[in-house]
Amino acid sequence: MPGARQTPGVAIGRNLLPSAEEWALRNETLASTLAQLLNDNSPTITGRGLEVGCQWGLLLDALASRTSKRWCGVDPVIDRHLSRAGSELFNGSADQLPFPDEVFDCVVLANVYEHIPPPLREASLAEMHRVLVPGGIMVGQLPNPHFPIESHSKLPFMGWLPPRAQNWYWRLSPSRRGSGFYSVTVGDLKRRANGAGFDVMLIRKFNYPVEAAPQAVRWLVRLMNKPMAVVPWSWQFVLRRR
Repeated sequence: MPGARQTPGVAIGRNLLPSAEEWALRNETLASTLAQLLNDNSPTITGRGLEVGCQWGLLLDALASRTSKRWCGVDPVIDRHLSRAGSELFNGSADQLPFPDEVFDCVVLANVYEHIPPPLREASLAEMHRVLVPGGIMVGQLPNPHFPIESHSKLPFMGWLPPRAQNWYWRLSPSRRGSGFYSVTVGDLKRRANGAGFDVMLIRKFNYPVEAAPQAVRWLVRLMNKPMAVVPWSWQFVLRRR
């Protein structure tokens, strides 16, 4: 509405909402970087891969076109069906995977760990360990909650606040509220994964290319190039089942 007042947080947040083209570049970058990690590190025993938290299979289909694996996915928000490219998608959650033991060479957990409730993290990692073959890998990405602009809410310093303050701050977000994310770092993942029977093979800082940022803030992304090498947008990881 012309002349309508906006809170500063909402105004800032809307400038940080990517366009369709910027989302496409992010998805392409995510798929290509994770596929490279899979191709470089995954064993070939069963020839099968699983994406946990696949939603409707967009990333899964991109991985299928870039790797030699036969992929399927699982997500609690879907019913059983096929992705656009024909991979089978199942209803399920990270802590209750509807598969037998040791059936996958690799598991992908991309921007999902932060949505797993803290009491279910150990159970979820144990389940992913269970369905992997010995020597199988988990590859994924975890957003940095301490990045200046929190990736889910698009609000400044959201991840630095205690949970109650975060719930209040969500009211200023232009994004869909109640997305069920938790502020969690890669240190938590490393510790719990080790306890679940994984060895850390690789953890690297990861930032999307400047062109994937909303046009209104690309100048700021360029200015923050060096700081982002220290405090990245996210981490990518490779964990191997013992």
